[in-house]
Amino acid sequence: MSDDKFDAIVVGAGVAGTVAAYVMAKAGLDVLVIERGNSAGSKNMTGGR
Repeated sequence: MSDDKFDAIVVGAGVAGTVAAYVMAKAGLDVLVIERGNSAGSKNMTGGR
């Protein structure tokens, strides 16, 4: 198991998750983004499939 530490973990790399992660990273936080799809926002691009 990894000992990496993050200030914030964002679940979902859709528009809202990506913007939230960007804003937190710009503020100096260490952010991890987790996405279940093959690419960021994939659910939005495929109509939820």
